[in-house]
Amino acid sequence: MQEYPNYQDIVLVGGGHAHAIALRMWAMNPLPGARLTLISPQMQTAYSGMLPGLVAGHYRTDEIHIDLARLCRAAGARFVQASALHIDLHQRSISLADRPELEFDLLSLDVGATPARDIPGSELAIPVKPVGDFHRHWQQLREQMRDSGAPLKLGVVGGGAGGCELAMAVAHALKNRAEVHLVHNSDRLPEQYPPLARRLVAREMDRLGIRVHRNWPVAEITGGGLRSEDSRTLALDRVLLCTQASAPPWLADSGLALDERGFVLVDEKLRAQGRANIFAVGDVASFAEQPLPKAGVYAVRQGPVLFHNLRAALMRKPLKDFRPQRHFLSLLSCGGKRAVAVRNGLAVAGGGLWRWKNHIDRAFMRRFSELSLVMAMEPRRPREIIGERSGIALEKMRCSGCGAKVGAEVLNRALEKLPPQQSPYLRRGAGDDAAVMDLPHGKLLVQSSDQLRALVSDPWLFGRLAALHALSDLFAMHAQPVAAQALVTLPLATAELARRDLQQLLDGAALELNRHHCALSGGHTAEGAELQLGLTVNGIASPDQLLEKTGARPGDCLVLSKPLGVGTLFAAEGLGKVRSRWLQEALQTMLQSNASAAEVFSRHSARALTDITGFGLLGHLLEMLGLDHAGGGTSPLGATLIAENLPLLSGAAHCAEQGWLSSLQPQNAVAYGSVENPGEWGALPHWALLTDPQTCGGLLAAIPAAQAEGCVRALQLAGCERAAIVGVINTAGGRPIRLARKVDWQQLAAQSETG
Repeated sequence: MQEYPNYQDIVLVGGGHAHAIALRMWAMNPLPGARLTLISPQMQTAYSGMLPGLVAGHYRTDEIHIDLARLCRAAGARFVQASALHIDLHQRSISLADRPELEFDLLSLDVGATPARDIPGSELAIPVKPVGDFHRHWQQLREQMRDSGAPLKLGVVGGGAGGCELAMAVAHALKNRAEVHLVHNSDRLPEQYPPLARRLVAREMDRLGIRVHRNWPVAEITGGGLRSEDSRTLALDRVLLCTQASAPPWLADSGLALDERGFVLVDEKLRAQGRANIFAVGDVASFAEQPLPKAGVYAVRQGPVLFHNLRAALMRKPLKDFRPQRHFLSLLSCGGKRAVAVRNGLAVAGGGLWRWKNHIDRAFMRRFSELSLVMAMEPRRPREIIGERSGIALEKMRCSGCGAKVGAEVLNRALEKLPPQQSPYLRRGAGDDAAVMDLPHGKLLVQSSDQLRALVSDPWLFGRLAALHALSDLFAMHAQPVAAQALVTLPLATAELARRDLQQLLDGAALELNRHHCALSGGHTAEGAELQLGLTVNGIASPDQLLEKTGARPGDCLVLSKPLGVGTLFAAEGLGKVRSRWLQEALQTMLQSNASAAEVFSRHSARALTDITGFGLLGHLLEMLGLDHAGGGTSPLGATLIAENLPLLSGAAHCAEQGWLSSLQPQNAVAYGSVENPGEWGALPHWALLTDPQTCGGLLAAIPAAQAEGCVRALQLAGCERAAIVGVINTAGGRPIRLARKVDWQQLAAQSETG
């Protein structure tokens, strides 16, 4: 139960180091009444200090990335995966790519830097920033080298510490398979390092065989390499760009005060100049009076100051100054497990220094990987509460019944920004007391309802998922959606925050409904403990087009359109155990509509069709056989499922093996009693996933064997890339379900048909 309503929205844009540290501190000491939202285009953010080690092969990808979605869950923050496009200072909103804008009360920017495009032809190079994009390009380059087998000539442009580290990491990783060149426009390399450190780094690069080109200002990057300002050329196969980065271009028209390179000018409190409610940290921040290098060490130290100042700004208390270190220890990686340490003009190199750096870096990452979700969710007595003390009037005790409705002004303001809702069958929709539909002659009304608790923190994304989940029942009957009504429960918040949530939620739902020509014709709103969305969906169909879940015949093949594992992955996510790349794949699969799969199944003479949702594959298959989801009843039909053919989402097998199962799993497990030979599957992860409940799961169809392969190919062309023949319908023997680990489905179908 939510103890305190939400009063203020703090929006963090970008998943940089400072924001990650502020979120971690918030997890340990939240401020009730303040709601955090993190916006980032990626679910993971790389720790820049370990990137050279990743390139060199010393670390795995997961070891150098902070899982932002998991961190947000621990902090009780919402995670929105999107790219920022524009700031509207007057409306206090952030425009995002391919989704509605998000409003804020306090805003913080930690969006890093983008590659500078001041060198002609720079679009031909691989930029080091943003780090996430660079790693993808680096993996592609490695694959290209493996495929070709020929050595490459690689050039790194930029002689700062980052460029030197990258060149040495590449040289170590590729050893004799590539010729590495480091190109710099001055004689000092690394730039801004003392002479002794430069000599030590030069010695390390010479040991790795790196060819250094000093005083070589690049005038142009070409398809064949580099051209200097004095017309010299350097032939290269690929160029890696590690020069001075630029600010994200969308800041240019933000109205914020910017420096000459487009970075946000901030004061000593980390506030944007002249803006009491906007902060900027990390590479995107520029200190007018004392410019700082774009170094991760400053971003890390800004995190605690930002955490304090965000809270202080809401509580109207004094803010802290950020005081950058004048001197700090710099540990520069040298490709292999060696490093150069620099402080106060002194420098030393050696393997022990790399081990020291490795210890420091891994300790930093453990602060996030070992952050206890239980600690973050334990009830703790808050030190401070936003409310009357911050000048925000607390609302009166909430009512129940009709008094719990969201106010008319909140509702109207949310609805007025939704996209137009149109349907040729809707005579009266939202705005009247009830919706009125006109059914075409000879058509049947097909109706279904579904309600979900928010399984993601982003209300817009949740709205999309809830709509697709509800529509799936209509697609499973091959009906055309025409109208939907929503039942919304919003968590306690001020009227303004409730309006923001409702608008995001309904916008997401309307997006998917509109894609299927289904109008949002009305609904009801209420306040409650948590965000929920229920949808009653109405569709139409002619009697001869309807498909039902029963009607399969012996010899039919069972075709599944989507992989399994949603339930176990979200159970692991709730425990803070899931990897972001697993969750991202699951969400992409869930956002795939079942409408196209239903059409494919219809064209391939499906005799029975159902969607895989709460009862899991086994429970819904039993219903397809004419039994209840626990296997009760009698039926002449049975089925054989083929283990090796069952498609699973990435990470689902691991989560199931760890016992991270959905809370609905024990109730679904009653269906195991219908399995004739459970011992053959007991040791396989597929066993637990047979009863894994699926949100936005796929469709299961019984298809004549002669059309099964063509059906799967058509599904894959329609976007269901993991579609597969997962079993065969046969006549009932003892218990209705038999499991096979490996079998020829064509032979099994022929035997079942003649059976």
